[in-house]
Amino acid sequence: MMLVAPVGKIVALLAAQVARNRALTPPSVPEAKERYQPSLLATIWQRVLPVQTRLTFWSWAIAEVAAAFSASDFCPPSLGQLIVRLLMRNHPPSQQMGTLSPAFLTGIFLTITGSLVRLHCFWVLGQFFTFELSIRENHKLVTSGPYSIVRHPAYTGGVCILAGMVLTIFDDNSWLVAASGLFPRDVVSLTQTLWCLRVLATSLPLAIITTRMDNEDVMLEKAFGQEWRAWAKKVPYKLVPGVY
Repeated sequence: MMLVAPVGKIVALLAAQVARNRALTPPSVPEAKERYQPSLLATIWQRVLPVQTRLTFWSWAIAEVAAAFSASDFCPPSLGQLIVRLLMRNHPPSQQMGTLSPAFLTGIFLTITGSLVRLHCFWVLGQFFTFELSIRENHKLVTSGPYSIVRHPAYTGGVCILAGMVLTIFDDNSWLVAASGLFPRDVVSLTQTLWCLRVLATSLPLAIITTRMDNEDVMLEKAFGQEWRAWAKKVPYKLVPGVY
């Protein structure tokens, strides 16, 4: 188990991180004249946040991979000791650093699935998919593929990624929680802290996504009029079929 589990965790972390990084990279950038009345908050959301998010998650993923590697039989003792000195504050490398918990595996699955959904949306919309609100030259209203199921499938993928991130980052056996020294060691305090962080890490992005979807609907209705209204009537759900 000490050999297989840490290696499996490393592979899963890297696969999820590569998929997530691609899904959070803008496929195309609109010209200034094509942007739809950007506000300061929208500019931060569309330009700064994706870059900051990618840097943060790569830093976290590298630390998690290093911690899992230090718990494997492949890690040379000298390198393992170095990792302990640099990263471990609560515990030395142990089985928990490489444990594949149900929460972790679910988080990896949601992250990769959500990333694939977003990448498919990139492909379906082509040049019309931008992270900034925009109506591009010769813009067409795409209503096929995932857009025939919900009106904002890329955000459906984004919510899956968000849920996956929360599950993997705040997993009890992750390096961040178990060994970084940033979390309390008392079980009750740890549980309360983790749940508070999970709620905060989920609620704020969901609020932003909800506002963003509303703004996109307003923009598209203004641009396409009756064509958009007919599509909205045929596809009434924004994010989850039959729910919202």
